[in-house]
Amino acid sequence: MQNEDAGETNRISLFGGFRIENETAHSLRLTGKRGPAIIAYLSRSPGMAATRERLADLFWSDSDSEHSRNSLRQTLSILRRDLLRAGVDLIHSRGESIGLTPEVVRVDVDDFEAGLTARSVPELEKALANYTGPFLDGFYLGSDGFDGWVTSERDRLLSRALEAFEKLARLVDPETGIILVDRVLVMEPTREESYRLKMELLLASGQRDRAIRTYEVCKSMLKKEFGVEVGPETRALWQSMLSADTASNTQSANAGPANQSHGRPSISVADFINLTGKQGDDFFSKGLVQDITTALSEVADYVVLSAPPPAEKSGAAEGTKIPGTLRARYVLSGSVQRSGHGLRVNIQLVDAADGHNVWAQKFDGHSENALEFQDRIAQAVVLAVILDLQLTNWKVRDKSPPGPPEVRRLVNEALMKYFEMTRDSLLIGLELAEKAVSIGADNARAKRTLSIIISMGVAFGSLPREAGRIERAVELAAAAVRAVPDDEIARCILSFALESCGRIDEAMAECQHAISLNPSYPSGHGDISMLFALRGQVNEAVREANEAIRLGTHDVIDFWRHHGLVVALFAGGDDRRALEVARRVVRTKPGFVRGALYWAASASATGNSEEASRAIHHCLSQLPHLNLGNVCPGFVPRYVKDHHHARFLEMLSRAGLPAS
Repeated sequence: MQNEDAGETNRISLFGGFRIENETAHSLRLTGKRGPAIIAYLSRSPGMAATRERLADLFWSDSDSEHSRNSLRQTLSILRRDLLRAGVDLIHSRGESIGLTPEVVRVDVDDFEAGLTARSVPELEKALANYTGPFLDGFYLGSDGFDGWVTSERDRLLSRALEAFEKLARLVDPETGIILVDRVLVMEPTREESYRLKMELLLASGQRDRAIRTYEVCKSMLKKEFGVEVGPETRALWQSMLSADTASNTQSANAGPANQSHGRPSISVADFINLTGKQGDDFFSKGLVQDITTALSEVADYVVLSAPPPAEKSGAAEGTKIPGTLRARYVLSGSVQRSGHGLRVNIQLVDAADGHNVWAQKFDGHSENALEFQDRIAQAVVLAVILDLQLTNWKVRDKSPPGPPEVRRLVNEALMKYFEMTRDSLLIGLELAEKAVSIGADNARAKRTLSIIISMGVAFGSLPREAGRIERAVELAAAAVRAVPDDEIARCILSFALESCGRIDEAMAECQHAISLNPSYPSGHGDISMLFALRGQVNEAVREANEAIRLGTHDVIDFWRHHGLVVALFAGGDDRRALEVARRVVRTKPGFVRGALYWAASASATGNSEEASRAIHHCLSQLPHLNLGNVCPGFVPRYVKDHHHARFLEMLSRAGLPAS
């Protein structure tokens, strides 16, 4: 039986509680909680369907198979009766499968998650309008399986919502952004990243005093809730605010107002110069600048400031500049040339502090495909700028030859997917890196990229841990080192591959070599910290982890260095601090199951059994095959000392990780 009104859609709302409404906003009343719970679970299941066995185990896990199946039949009977009275045909059964009818259902969570990839402010606002409160807020069934699933989804969706609100705050004007960040802080009052973003936005709007007060609120909140101090990034931003007045008074005429992008690199995109003299190419130049600015604005790790005001661009005297104007650390500029239907775009990125040319590239295309050409350039610029600035911030000069243009493009795209650090992105990065190696078989940069993606793919659970796969990662990185022996990046990648196959002493030697080549390279210190931790050298590990965190402030793999600190703290028995840092790692990178396992072990060691159980559920929801038999050294590197290894497994067992 279909709905009386053909094509009528029923909206299932899971944010802020549970509701089913038809197109007339009429809310359907259902008996009890288990019927709504079944609908909620099915609406989030693949294909909106699940087996009877899965539902019976999830909702009646404390009953035997016969009783749980009988309870499921009774609940489904009552649910169908309630829906029939409302004239709604929503649920169906096919043999052992129970499901919803997707054609007559819309789910607010689906609309929310689908919209988070939006590139424009209106689209992102529309997606976030779906988030009206925590997932199934106040919905508690008393079933461990279902309630654990709800908790995991609630945490995951909250994290996505917080990140999306922060992304939107960076795309709108500072005043609107501050309002959005305040909303985030209501949702998660202990989120240090949001306090830092609010400080940055307040500075951008000229409210330095409020920014300093925000720092004090953040400091007080973290001390009260977790007994910890603010992180090095927040403290560095606060110190830069305190010294801002002094810096602006002593700055030279050429330097302009001091700005370190409030703790994050800042970029200004200047107008591109039209060298062709044709008015149509003016529109192309302006469109290209807009596309590049929009694309860069979507990258959370960078601040995109307005182009320099006319007085600055024309070389006017210092006294004519607009007071309080923030000056970007990096300036992106370019020019457009034409030859017939052919267009050439030259782009360069300059460090405004010393005039150093960080990166430059030329692009050739045709005016008949101007929009496609613009989009290709914008994507290439974002890739190159992010990667080059990452190396610049690390004080690293990439010594490996980039190779032919197609190899360079594939490597850059693979690295961008690598830095996203999700199981799906690592698989895409793997495919791109494989193509780069197939084209440039002798290219060291392509080989080391493929090596690190394989190793990290295993670490994230994207790739099964197989001896041949890890050995290939070692061989690729070793080949890159042989090709360019003084490449500290390749040395660290080789160290990581060696660590992945348990060759700790060899990995340590490569890390030490990398640090000797470049003492300022944060990955060298971060990787050797992990190795010290695995060997039980706690003091050395903590020292190196803190140095890596200091050197790598605001970069995309900061979570990895904090994870190294957790491994060290747990080995040293400082379980409470290990738990605090582990929580941060999981908040930053929810898909990093290694981090969540240490979250579970640390919570268990501190007696937080409920939190430990939630952490294990989080792990198993992503990697259901994990158990005490394969977790270490199969998935997590093994501590060298037996008592550290045994304690780690014991805490995971207490937290609820299955034996097999």
